[in-house]
Amino acid sequence: MNPNTMMISSDSHIIEPPDLWTERVTGPMAERVPQVRREPGGDWWYIDGQRSMSFLGFQTGNRFDQDPTKLRIEASFDEVRPGAYDPAKFIADNLTDGVAASVIYPSEALLAYSIPDPELCSVTMAAYNDFIAEFCAHDPMRLKGIALINLDDIEEAVAELTRCRNMGLAGAMVSVMPPAGQGYDQPRYEPFWSAAVDLDVPLSMHVATGRALTSASGQGKNDVRVVTEAAFYLQDHFVRKSLGEMIFSGVFERHPDLRVGSVEHEVGWIPFWLFQMDYCYTDRPLRGDWHRFTDPDARPSHFFSSNCFVSFQEDAVGVRVRDTFGTHTLMWGSDYPHTESTFPRSREVVAETLADVPDVEQQMIVRDNCAALYDFDVSRLAADS
Repeated sequence: MNPNTMMISSDSHIIEPPDLWTERVTGPMAERVPQVRREPGGDWWYIDGQRSMSFLGFQTGNRFDQDPTKLRIEASFDEVRPGAYDPAKFIADNLTDGVAASVIYPSEALLAYSIPDPELCSVTMAAYNDFIAEFCAHDPMRLKGIALINLDDIEEAVAELTRCRNMGLAGAMVSVMPPAGQGYDQPRYEPFWSAAVDLDVPLSMHVATGRALTSASGQGKNDVRVVTEAAFYLQDHFVRKSLGEMIFSGVFERHPDLRVGSVEHEVGWIPFWLFQMDYCYTDRPLRGDWHRFTDPDARPSHFFSSNCFVSFQEDAVGVRVRDTFGTHTLMWGSDYPHTESTFPRSREVVAETLADVPDVEQQMIVRDNCAALYDFDVSRLAADS
């Protein structure tokens, strides 16, 4: 890759300060929102009395220098890299890594989607949205925040999406795994899809945002110390199901300007998934009220190509087969400052991952596609670098 190529990360993160929610939420929910407890192994987040995870962002880049399997999963907040919560230091860190601008997702707040209580879920998300809007206001040219939206109540969700857009947030996230029986093929979501189009807000489904991840007792299951291997090697299962339900039910046919993406699920799974969807549409006998597209030549893969986007980190296999789903859908992300981040060797990792990709396509993947989707001003970024 050309060493002078500007990179924009489509998937970076902040690490939430311990007082993010306790400073912003008062009243009946104050004791239930995410808050930190110090324990022998480190500081741990608790949501509604349930342990979730410790702090990330304290060993950024260490995977390049030591055995990754020996890295820690708990730490105290004072070990966290300052760039993970200070916007000026965030920008400085990323500039040293060749990253001129970033789309920003949360860390602990990803788990807000699995809070069973709809009101607590929404309150937790609203407080985070306020925080990330303030964080990105430090430099809107380089920092673009993603809002968290709870779709349990569609009218409330539309109102929060509108509020977040008015605060300057560039996109919004919805659960990658809605509750059972409430998949994205349901008509109840139609007002929200319309609002996203009207507000020009790209929607994304990030890994670890399952709304249905609750036990039979109604308590969340978020303790990172008991996560199975499948939580990592089967991450793309849920995003395939959710995007597929949107495609097959005609969501993108009814909302041709709606953009919805997969974030941090990598991309090597896409070619076979598209083949299977098209085969299902053309070669399976119709069952029940299966939707048929108005255009007789349309196929599910066409709607993926026109309406979906995918963010990846270092999936060389997926990049090699990009011709099956389109370079225009691809966006790279560094995952800064998480343990698996490409920081501080993003240029090196990207150069290896995109080694056989023509320069013009490399620029699309590491900069232009993301800039167009989230309205980054590439000329201003170049002039300011």
